[in-house]
Amino acid sequence: MDYSKEILGELKKKGIKISDYVIIEKNEQKISGMLMPKSQGSPNSLIVKLENGYNTGIDFDKNTKIKKSKGNDEKKPKPVKTEKYKPDPSKPTITILSTGGTIASRIDYSTGGVTGLETAEEIISAIPELKDIANLKLRQVFQMMSEDMEPYHWMTLAKKIDDEISTGVDGIIITHGTDTMHCTSAALSLMVQNSPVPILIVGSQRSSDRGSSDAAMNLLCAAQFIAKSDFGGVAVCMHGSTEDKFCFIHQGTQVRKMHTSRRDAFKSIDVLPYAKVEPDGTVEFLRSDYTKKDKKRKPHIVDRFDRNIALIKSHTCFNYKVLEFYEQQGMRGIVLEGTGLGHLPIRDMDDYTKHHKLLYDTLARLVKKGILIGMASQCPYGKVNLNVYTNLRLLKDIGILELRMTPDTALIKMGWALGHTKNSEDAKKILLTNVAGEILDHVDIQAYE
Repeated sequence: MDYSKEILGELKKKGIKISDYVIIEKNEQKISGMLMPKSQGSPNSLIVKLENGYNTGIDFDKNTKIKKSKGNDEKKPKPVKTEKYKPDPSKPTITILSTGGTIASRIDYSTGGVTGLETAEEIISAIPELKDIANLKLRQVFQMMSEDMEPYHWMTLAKKIDDEISTGVDGIIITHGTDTMHCTSAALSLMVQNSPVPILIVGSQRSSDRGSSDAAMNLLCAAQFIAKSDFGGVAVCMHGSTEDKFCFIHQGTQVRKMHTSRRDAFKSIDVLPYAKVEPDGTVEFLRSDYTKKDKKRKPHIVDRFDRNIALIKSHTCFNYKVLEFYEQQGMRGIVLEGTGLGHLPIRDMDDYTKHHKLLYDTLARLVKKGILIGMASQCPYGKVNLNVYTNLRLLKDIGILELRMTPDTALIKMGWALGHTKNSEDAKKILLTNVAGEILDHVDIQAYE
């Protein structure tokens, strides 16, 4: 613990330990909850988990009074004793590859914190309905926040998936933090081709110590979909509405996190989700263009990546020197997020726009130098089209590539393509070849309804 000596002394004097329920009074305010361990921030503040699941901090000084709450200790849930897990040979087998996040976790009542589930027994004790759906195997791959994910971790996951498929499992669930889940799904869609079984990436927007957690239902829906459908391939399974009614199965290359905290934050972009699945196992397919499950099929693992890439967003104060900086850093590929259909400020219109011509000239020089530069749209929905307006045609004429993908998928496809070769022309061919449904010929208008 990193609490101050003053706080530790007061806690010792009052006989208070971590995970005890306490009442804190200060400046006519009264706060009650579970005393949490101190992990960061000022050592002179108390951290308390409130009954609603949120944590709060209280500055400790001479006016702070703390006492142990006798009544609430009896309400404290006790750790669940797990029973020995016995696989049922009549049920399908699902491997859960854990990378972190809050999707499969529980409260550790010795500390008041959340800890990851480490065994099949622990998962079943937390979500007992799972044992009626499938046999479970749990493999810890990483324990990290999704924003810390690097291409190395995607490549490691691809190899772990291959290992599990070779054991004959019927499906794989990857538990993952939500912030970059759509990036991992795009990467694995490219790196794990021809998968004989479903690979579902699952997360939760609300931690498991909150009453509104979506963790259990997302995991249940993923398991039901694997057990009850003929789907094979990479997809994302997350809440389809703010209520606990159903999840959507989103295409791995056409999905995006669209809200910071809503439980239905993930949306399919410009296409319908593959399917809708309910916790009871009801599956309704919304599309038929998916790869069917076939356990005789052998997966093709293409775990390659060149991380010398950049994603640059156009804006009203865009400066061509940004491109020069990335050139100096040795970037081999750049994805531009243009406005609308793929616009950039490239025309000299008056005294205030003379520098726009410098942006155009810089782009032309970088393309001629052999740096791959592609265009995606920063609009959440819709794809680029460099054939519509004059400015767009000017960009196409100097070799800017039209990438009809989401910006994140375009960036990952760029790095994956460059990972195959040092020759930019060969990488360009790979980039413009549709591998995992990442390139859309047309936008499905039903996706907006």
